[in-house]
Amino acid sequence: MISKERNADEHSDEDKFSKAGAKAEEQMAFYLRRVFVDSDDIRVFNDLRLTDDSGDAAQMDHLILHRYGFIVVESKSVSSELLVNQQREFSRLWNKRWEGMRSPIQQAKAQMDLLRRILNQNAKNLLTKMLGLVQARFGNCPMEVIVAISDHGQIDRPRNVDIPELVKADQVVDRVREIYKR
Repeated sequence: MISKERNADEHSDEDKFSKAGAKAEEQMAFYLRRVFVDSDDIRVFNDLRLTDDSGDAAQMDHLILHRYGFIVVESKSVSSELLVNQQREFSRLWNKRWEGMRSPIQQAKAQMDLLRRILNQNAKNLLTKMLGLVQARFGNCPMEVIVAISDHGQIDRPRNVDIPELVKADQVVDRVREIYKR
């Protein structure tokens, strides 16, 4: 089920890089909507902004809620090539030059940490007490990350380094199903 659609109107007056990012997010929202629109087991929230009690905020491209946990999906617009080295550092080919970039996996993990903090701040309203005494928390709630690279981009990763979080956008739905089945 799609619980929150992406609000395209909020992203209409951005620069060309932001527009490219918005296009990648729209593409991912389309893939998720196509498969999960009628799902009773999986809820999709697109373009979600969260703020905790301290004012710390994060914008999540896509948050997937299922009966066993959460999946944060970070969409990345890559029109050429993305390189990941042995240390899991990211670079992208831009204007025929390689440039380092912030790890989208770490970016999504930071969003996930904020989500967990917000859930724990609101645990008393969301969860029941165990044995009537101890308030349950979200510390052990499964949360996973998927980074979706644009379909037209290319990922170059080391052969001996496993990076299961990093997939092409058209593979995200299969990865979500795999996580859910586990």
